[in-house]
This record gives sequence, C-alpha cells and structure tokens, in this order.
Amino acid sequence: MKTFLHLVPVVLGLTFTPAISFAQAPANAPSEQQVSPEETSARIILVEWRIKKGREHEFLEYWSKRSTIPDRSGLIGEFLSRVEDRKQFPWMVWSLDKRWTTFVNVGFWKTGADFQEQIGKFIDNSKPPLAFEAQRRRRVFVAPERWRIGASPFFASDHSSVR
Repeated sequence: MKTFLHLVPVVLGLTFTPAISFAQAPANAPSEQQVSPEETSARIILVEWRIKKGREHEFLEYWSKRSTIPDRSGLIGEFLSRVEDRKQFPWMVWSLDKRWTTFVNVGFWKTGADFQEQIGKFIDNSKPPLAFEAQRRRRVFVAPERWRIGASPFFASDHSSVR
C-alpha cells in the first residue's frame, strides 16, 4: 500500500520532491529543490465555508465535482473538512454559528505563485455567494513559520467522490 509518508516534510517545506514520487521515494532520496529547514516557499490556503442547513450535500457535490483543480502541478494536498461537534469536543473554542454548517478547506501548495496561477487568478470576490452558502466564504493565505513532522502516514489518493 502506498502512503504519503514523505508528504509531510514536503507540505512543510523541508524538501520538495515531484508529486508523482512522494509514495515511492526512499527516505534518503535527494530532492528536486533543496530548501533550508529554516524556511519554506510552501503556502497554505484556509477557506471557511458557511453552508445553509439542509444544503450540505449540494455543497459537497459542488466542491467535489464542479469546483475542481484541473492543473494540480503545484498542489500538495487539499482537505475539505466538516467541523466536529463541540458537545463531543468541548475544548474547541472556534466561534461557530448554529444557523449554518461550517466546513474548513485547507490547501497545501508548493509555492504561493503556484496557487495564484492555478487557483487565485480565478477568484472573484465581487460574485455573490452561491445558493447553498449562508454567508460569503472567508479565505486566508498563510506562510508556515514553524513545523513539526509526525511519523504517521498521510492519505495516498483522492477521496472516491472527488474529481
């Protein structure tokens, strides 16, 4: 079974290896581009989606099949996640509104320029929210400052519902 065991260092900018070889590269394989362990050109995009109650399936279908990324050459990984229930995890302190279902999308990109070329240039903040959005989505682009690397394997393929 292939794993993305070598993806975590890539996500955090320690080394960059061509995406096709993440699962096959030995741990000591030289990287395509050496980056100092003190810096990274990797970028992370966070998107908070506020979805109308009862329209979650419509949103998931949109995200999975219509809001695709045709050119993934700079994409390291993208993860759309539903926020867990605060009753189960009372330590959560993120302010959530019960009027909608919150999803958070986290995208890891090789460089900020890759994101801008493959996604950012298509974002039009003047467009109104989509029919299933309770409020306009919020985005923030972040540059990793510090990181930790774990020993657990990463996802090895797209979710079965995603194009």
